[in-house]
Amino acid sequence: MKKWIAYMGAGAIALTLAGCGESAEPSEETDPNETSDLTLEELFAKTTAASEEAKSFHMDMVTNQTMAMGPEMDMDMKMDVSMDMTVEPLAFYQKAQSTFVTEGMDDMPAMETEMYYTADGLFSYDPMMDMWVKLPADEMEDLEALMMMEQQSGDLAGQLEQLEAFQDDFTFEQTGDEFVLTLDAAGEEYEKLITEEMGQMLGELDVEAQEIMDGMNINKIYYEIFIDKETYQPNTINMTMDFDMEMEGESVNIQSDMQAEYSNFNGIDEIIVPAEVIENAEEMNSY
Repeated sequence: MKKWIAYMGAGAIALTLAGCGESAEPSEETDPNETSDLTLEELFAKTTAASEEAKSFHMDMVTNQTMAMGPEMDMDMKMDVSMDMTVEPLAFYQKAQSTFVTEGMDDMPAMETEMYYTADGLFSYDPMMDMWVKLPADEMEDLEALMMMEQQSGDLAGQLEQLEAFQDDFTFEQTGDEFVLTLDAAGEEYEKLITEEMGQMLGELDVEAQEIMDGMNINKIYYEIFIDKETYQPNTINMTMDFDMEMEGESVNIQSDMQAEYSNFNGIDEIIVPAEVIENAEEMNSY
């Protein structure tokens, strides 16, 4: 799982690669009294500890994706997601809005979804049918793998651990309130890292991962991560990615841009499915 961030600042900053033993480069606007001597290696350790203490969080995420499937066959997708999640037990409540735009076709209306996942099951609102539906019990096992991926969205320590081999390639900066980590990745070593991790995720979902990964070529990947200086939790994580893949014998270019904002760590006690949702939900047919 990768995330990225565009650095916001009034003045331009000289980008310098930071080794593990160096402290973060302060921006021009940073008060000298607010600078930290923490090294990147020490920051990794503190984010790991903070992540282990995070039992719940809120996330707002916006994803823009363009799929180029050939002449006059581009598709643009935008998804806005707002989610409350608890880690122990693993549960979430999510609201999302998705829009799709395809060249040569009428724009599809925005699709709004609402979803609960708890020990009671997975409940999803179907706007077309104007009703709540429940996932069949025999499909819950496959869903667990997907839920583990969702959980990793808030696991900054896990994300940094995956990138630990490239610590020396990070740009490590700081403002008065945040540490800013940037990784502009290209080359075969990064492609191997990304494809291996994506292959593991797809494998967990029982997909023909190897076939998909064999036809994938990572062109560019870019991360930016804002970490709160007091809590060592992520404030914002953004990611952009450009890759090609084979789909049904055709080459498809996919460009994805994601921005995620995190808040309310340990402020969510429990995710509860409303009684009326449980009572009125109809179980989906199992295929």
